[in-house]
Amino acid sequence: MKTIITLKKIAITGVGCLCLFSANASEYAAVTDTIILEFGNNSKILILIEDQEDLKLLQSYDINQMLEDLAVSIDSAGDDVDYLTIEDNEGDHYLRDTTIIVRHRNRNSVRNETRIRNGVSIRVANYEIATDNLEDLADDLDDLDPLDFSDYRKYERIEKRSWGTRHSFNLELGLSNWLEDGEFPDASNAQYTIKPWGSWYVGLSSTHKTSIGGPLFLEWGGHLSWYNWKFDDTNTRISKEDTQVVFSADNSVNGIKSKLSATYINAHLVPMFDFSYGSRQVKTMEKGSIRLTKYKRRGFRIGGGVYGGYRLGSRSKAVFKEDGDREKDKERNNYFMNNFRYGLRGQVGYKGFDFFLNYDLNEVFIDNRGPSLNAISFGIIL
Repeated sequence: MKTIITLKKIAITGVGCLCLFSANASEYAAVTDTIILEFGNNSKILILIEDQEDLKLLQSYDINQMLEDLAVSIDSAGDDVDYLTIEDNEGDHYLRDTTIIVRHRNRNSVRNETRIRNGVSIRVANYEIATDNLEDLADDLDDLDPLDFSDYRKYERIEKRSWGTRHSFNLELGLSNWLEDGEFPDASNAQYTIKPWGSWYVGLSSTHKTSIGGPLFLEWGGHLSWYNWKFDDTNTRISKEDTQVVFSADNSVNGIKSKLSATYINAHLVPMFDFSYGSRQVKTMEKGSIRLTKYKRRGFRIGGGVYGGYRLGSRSKAVFKEDGDREKDKERNNYFMNNFRYGLRGQVGYKGFDFFLNYDLNEVFIDNRGPSLNAISFGIIL
């Protein structure tokens, strides 16, 4: 069933008319294909039906809720809206699978908004898991076969650019290292030389993407990040002396691993050129009350910006064998590390892949309290 609302003005009068119609639909049974409710100055509600059975079915729909949702969509859409449609694919009396589609006069974009009633939605990276009805969730999970997708309802669409701000939670996974005078410490065989593989960088970000104009977007938000610098020499020990931090080798034990880690809370601001103009591919699979949606970017994008952060904590950890026993040595300390960090960030992406590069402009340790090291990290964005 599809309901088309011609938009000039929708006011409280429309609510009254539609509620009256819902209660007395039998009075209009003589009309077999179209029902038109007129009110105000040439405003009307047009209802298209195929037969009287559809008209009877209409009485069981939540008409008031439909109109409330339309009013919200009209208020948020502004003057560019030409018409709205409500599509209930499953005929569940406007309880689920109901989509409000807003079509604009001067743009080719279509914005789809799914109203989830009595349900929840969880967004992780490029995936969204949702249920429309918590009461049916337990039964649907019992019937769920994670390896068999043959009986899922599947569909996909291209979601056009967002003309406002779009929000997402992202996961950043990569490697971390540091540079001394523009070179890796490997060149001088310094005690604080980092092992490239195993020095992980992890970030959790809440990112907003705001359209500026044309292909230009602005990505901004906040994130938590974890640096893990794993030393190449597993016997490396880091200690805080009276005036400086000291890196030394403890050859009395059989070292397994040694590292220094730090946690930061940050804010970032990155202008991006997205040559797909913000459009993305949306793939959805549904079974019962469970819906899994994957969002995949399209085209090529590139940008660069800045970030700043504050250190929440730092610690060292050494794992070694002594007299045949596995031992751990952990210590929380600031190790004369700078509390603030700031730097430059670059991002590049193509279709479903995005990469980042961070370079701290300020040094990891306070001047004259440790080696002159600038942190660097790079990896993928999920």
